[in-house]
Amino acid sequence: MISDKAYIWVFLPGLTEPVVCGVVAWDGVEYVFRYGKSYLARPDAMPLSIPGRPLGELTGDPYTLENELSGALRDAAPDAWGRRIIQREIAKTIAQANSPRESEPGEIDYLLGAGSDRIGALDTSESPHVYSPLPRHTSPLEDALKAAEKMERGEELDEKLDAALNHGTSIGGARPKVLFQQDGDFWVAKFSSSSDTLNMIAAEAGAMKLAARAGLNVADVDMLKVAGKDILLVRRFDRQTATNGTVTRRHMLSAMTLLDLDEYAVRAGHASYLELADLLRKYARNFERDGRELFQRMVFNILIGNTDDHARNHACFWDGHVLDLTPAYDVCPQPRLGYSADLAMVVGDQGRAANLKNALSQAERFGLGDNEAAECTNALRRTVEASWKAEFSMAGMDAGDIEYLARATLLSPSIFD
Repeated sequence: MISDKAYIWVFLPGLTEPVVCGVVAWDGVEYVFRYGKSYLARPDAMPLSIPGRPLGELTGDPYTLENELSGALRDAAPDAWGRRIIQREIAKTIAQANSPRESEPGEIDYLLGAGSDRIGALDTSESPHVYSPLPRHTSPLEDALKAAEKMERGEELDEKLDAALNHGTSIGGARPKVLFQQDGDFWVAKFSSSSDTLNMIAAEAGAMKLAARAGLNVADVDMLKVAGKDILLVRRFDRQTATNGTVTRRHMLSAMTLLDLDEYAVRAGHASYLELADLLRKYARNFERDGRELFQRMVFNILIGNTDDHARNHACFWDGHVLDLTPAYDVCPQPRLGYSADLAMVVGDQGRAANLKNALSQAERFGLGDNEAAECTNALRRTVEASWKAEFSMAGMDAGDIEYLARATLLSPSIFD
């Protein structure tokens, strides 16, 4: 560990400049967060999470976060891809300085190194008085693509490619990606991975377009070809640009945070659509809308074979009072070999089993009657059956990959058992 303390700044709803809201520190045994007195005195101060969760009550008492960050702070930290970049940067800096210190970063190093373009409304600084955002790098997507490919191969990067790669430190997920801004809009650019067995960029683009066609609320996506490679562009929904050019940020909480889970519980399949629906019933601005939307997303994931629907791939906006489901993101069929499959989150009476009977078994938890849930499911099924091949083809997927998905993933016979 290099840094043992970070001050947390937040862009409150409607504000274009952040305020310091607290500090997180490593005390030698565990991570501890405290809200700042000046923040608690603000009439517009908001808790960083829902009541009953870490950072979910506005008090001056410390929150013990144990051996890793949790809650909203973990959501503001980088995931696998960003951590790889930060590890590399820290190791390089220490080597250049000939420092005797360990180069293995701690959680606060990741939090500080994630970059000020991170997802959501939080940022960090080493000062409680001066907000010093990390500079925004601007590099062509072609450079970022080259850098990501070289990093995956374990090759050295020159200074130009090194700068291009730093666009991606703040983003969640394991796939190579960077952030960039164009014509006032904010985007995530996602690249293919060396481990892909089919065109996953086209698969995700096709699935997102198909979800939109089916009536789901999804992030806007587009496709580019750079140096002959497909790149998926996902418009960010946590940034809003006003007509005068000012930018506001929206605070977000992942389902992992809302359900008070850690990475191990998520990987073990303990996250639940049903429990997330219960939270929406309690805290959503409009449960009728969001409960139905969550049910439809779950059914859509079953229909297309998206088994990577883990709790970090669901999120809500939080304004300190109510939750609103964010647009859906990271929706993509996952290749598989077996006949049946499980989703990453609990679906219904049969646990995580990815079949429509299971999805319909607890429809009332989403605020739906049996007939309404069946109608939603049938409408989604009709859209997927009628349109998926066309959408995936328009996204650039070749006939061989489409045939593979038709055999192994999309509309699998097992989901109708």
